[in-house]
This record gives sequence, C-alpha cells and structure tokens, in this order.
Amino acid sequence: MQATSRDHSHWQRYVFAMAGMATIDFCFTGAYVAISGNAHVLGRAIGLNILILILLNGIGAAILFRPVANAIQCLSSGLPAKLPSATRRLRHLHLYSTIWAFCVGLVYCAAAFGSGVFLIAPQATTTLVPTEIRVFAGFWFSFAYATHFAVYAYFAALDQTETVKRHLFENWQVRFHPGRAAIGPRLAIVFLVLTLVSSAAILLDLTLFVDIRASQGLSTQQAVMLDVIATETAAILCLFFISRTLTRPVVFLREAMRKISQGDFTARSPIASDDEIGQLAYEFNHMAAGLAEREQMRRAFERYVSRDVVELAMDRENRGDPRAAGELRFATVMFCDISDFTSLSENLAPQQVISLLNDYFDKVNAPIRDNGGIVLNYVGDALHAAFNILHDDPNHAQHAVRAALAIRHVTRITRFGGAHIMKTRIGIHSGPVVAGPVGSGDRIDFTIQGDTANLASRLENLNKETGTEILISKATRDLIGHAEGTKDDMSFIDLGTHTIRGRKSDIDLFTLGETRHVT
Repeated sequence: MQATSRDHSHWQRYVFAMAGMATIDFCFTGAYVAISGNAHVLGRAIGLNILILILLNGIGAAILFRPVANAIQCLSSGLPAKLPSATRRLRHLHLYSTIWAFCVGLVYCAAAFGSGVFLIAPQATTTLVPTEIRVFAGFWFSFAYATHFAVYAYFAALDQTETVKRHLFENWQVRFHPGRAAIGPRLAIVFLVLTLVSSAAILLDLTLFVDIRASQGLSTQQAVMLDVIATETAAILCLFFISRTLTRPVVFLREAMRKISQGDFTARSPIASDDEIGQLAYEFNHMAAGLAEREQMRRAFERYVSRDVVELAMDRENRGDPRAAGELRFATVMFCDISDFTSLSENLAPQQVISLLNDYFDKVNAPIRDNGGIVLNYVGDALHAAFNILHDDPNHAQHAVRAALAIRHVTRITRFGGAHIMKTRIGIHSGPVVAGPVGSGDRIDFTIQGDTANLASRLENLNKETGTEILISKATRDLIGHAEGTKDDMSFIDLGTHTIRGRKSDIDLFTLGETRHVT
C-alpha cells in the first residue's frame, strides 16, 4: 500500500490541534486588550504567541508524535514498522501532551510578563504592594494560564489519538487493548480544575490582586469579567473535543453493530478510547468473533444438510430438545438414482467418481431447491428429497413433479465431468410421513419415516422394469389434478396397475410424456 495524503496528515492534525493553544491565548489577550484598553501590548502579545505557542509548541508536538508518524509512514510504504513504540506513544500521548502544554504555558507567561505584555512589574500603583505578593501574582497567573492550556491539550490529544487508532485499525488491522481509564473521574477532575482555577482567580482578584490588576488597567469588576471569559473560552474548546472523544467511539460501535445486523460478521469496532467505551468495544468484538464462528459453523453445516434443516436443528438445540418427537406431515417424497452408475464408476478413479457426483448433485439439487423441496440425504449416487416437510406448501405434489421434469431435462443435456451422460431414475409418491430428528445423543440426522418414503424408493427402482425415467403414483397424480397451468406443463401417461414387490395391494402408476421443459 502506497503512502497517502491521509496517512501523512495525522501528524499535521495533531500539531494543529496542539497549536490551538494559540487560539486560547488570542481570546484571553483579546479580551484583556478590549477590557483594559491597553492596545499597545497587542503587537508583543501576537509576536510571543506565534513564536512560543505556535512555533515552539508545534516543534514539541511534532517530536511527541514522531514514533506514531514513522509507524504510519512505514505501514503505508509496506516497510516494517515499529508498532510497539507507536502504540505505547499513542497510549500515553494525551498525558505527554498535557505536560508539554503546561510547560509551554509557563514559558509563554514568563516571556509575556517579562516583556510587559500584562504589566506584571513594579509600577507607581504597585510600589506599596509587597514583593512577595507581586511574585506570587506572577506565579499564579502563569499557573492558571498553563493549566488552561494543559486541560485543552489533554482532550485535544485524546481526540487525535482516537482518530489515529481508528486509521491504524481500518487500514492495517492494528488492534489496541482498552485501558483502565474511567469517563466519570476524568471529566470530574477536569471540570473541578477549571472550576477551582476560576474560583481562585476571582477570589484573588477581589482580595490580594486589586492593586496588581490596577497596574494592568483593570478594575476589580473588569478583572472578574476577564476571569470568567478565560474560563468559559477554555471550557468551550475543551467541550468540543470532549464531545468528540465520547461520541465518536459510540458511532464506531453503532456502525459495527449495524453491519453485524445486516449479516456482515467480519465487522469489528476499533478500540479507539481507553475508557469504558473502549472496554465495551473490546467486549463487542469478542462477541462478534463468537457470532462469526457460529455463522461459519452454520454455513459449514449447510453444506451437509439444507438451510431449513439447519434452522430447525438450531431451534431445537436452543429449546434443549434436539431429539423431540417427529411431526406428522402429508408430503411428496422423491427418490433419484443414476442409471448404470456402478458400471460407469468401474472405469474411473475414486477422485474422479467424487468429482463426477459433486457435479451431478450440484445440477440436480437446484430444481429441487427452486421448487421448495429439501434434500434429506445422499446414499452413494442416490438422492432422497421431500416436499412440504419444513414449510407448508399446498402444491407440493405439483412442485415435486416440476422438479422431476427439470432434473430429467438437465441430465439429458449435460455432460457431467465434461464427458459423461448420467441418466436418472426418479420415483415420486405422496402420503403421510413422520418428519423429525433420528439418531444417538451425539449424532442426529433429520429424516422422514413411513410407508410413503418406502414406496417412493420402490417406484424409483421400478423404472428399470417399466423402461421409464420417472414414475409417479396415482396419489401424487390425483393431488395435482387439473391445477392451473398443469395441462400445458405436464403430460401424464397412464401405465396401468402394477404389483409392487413386498406390498399386498397393487398401485396405479403414471409417467411423464415429452413436454416442453419446465422449472
């Protein structure tokens, strides 16, 4: 995979997000200049803003993000990447960013106060203020300023970390483990810090810093107003990132859940946060993996039995009664067998026989499935199917005959395995059967029992004596009757009454004439 502009933009976004501290200062300084009227300090303030909060801060942010940026670049270029160092840096990036922002804030305040931007220096109005008060004021304003920067950087870095984690997961399946952070305490600490800093600033402006504020051209009311503006500005910017860090992981999780509900069991949610939402995404992915495994087993099961039987088996397993008593149904049963397959298979290798049968059953199964029937089992080259077993089908006899016609047509025009004609004998009979699971405690098959199934099997074999391909009992013929569309699609030939070996009563039989192909 080639590196993309999106891959290179992550470090830029992080650096720009960290440089957002310049926006906070611009709001602070702008409010100060507007309230105090000290417009002459604006040029120096802007210069320090660009030099420290943008350039110096940007350089430090780029260094902090370097291990992550290098890993993304290597992954994009198909080179080995140092993922452990990148994941460690992402895990602690918000903490490093907080510390760095606090330090940058202190440097900026020292430069701003030293250059007289905020006039924290001996003035005529402050000569009577003790030196320790002036020093304390400088430290306090620096601490409050840096704290606002640190709180902002904490959530800005968390936001960028989530974005990068999702990018790594979606493009290179880099998985992260959820951390142990908690949303409640994290938010409580942040808002407590903002509240305490704001409250302390107001109290100090009302008491110790009256003369200090006067040297800045501010009355007590204006100083309190400035404190409120500063706190509100920082809070608004922080809330922007807080809302993103809380809502985006939920959006990721919801999108993964939507895909799962639509049948995409490969969907996973990126573990982008290190709090309870990240832990929820981790548990969701674990659940999705279990669902995917179950779906894989179900699909594998469907290769051995029909989907309807799978659903029935799963329903019975969920009810804790996999071998519940069978259900009495009036169904149409079909048996199919390949004519002279034994002599054909004598000249083929075992692998060729399996391949030939697979090709045959693929072609023969389709008409049965398309007409609402289910294949119950295979015995060698024989196939056992039934209609009106798992789903109610009032026209089951007609659908079984339509499937037989389609099978006859397919076997006549197809060269199975590329060279072999496989003529098929089909027996169809309708009557009562008991359908249900039969077997031992560890192996169960779904099948049907009753004389109807036995007679359908006998009719398939009787094709040898009658020289036909399809034999249909009178019971099935009577069910079809003169249903709409039957005359055009089906031509029945009465073969008279026949004696079935092993049965006391004779049976009237029919075969199907040469009609146009139906499906």
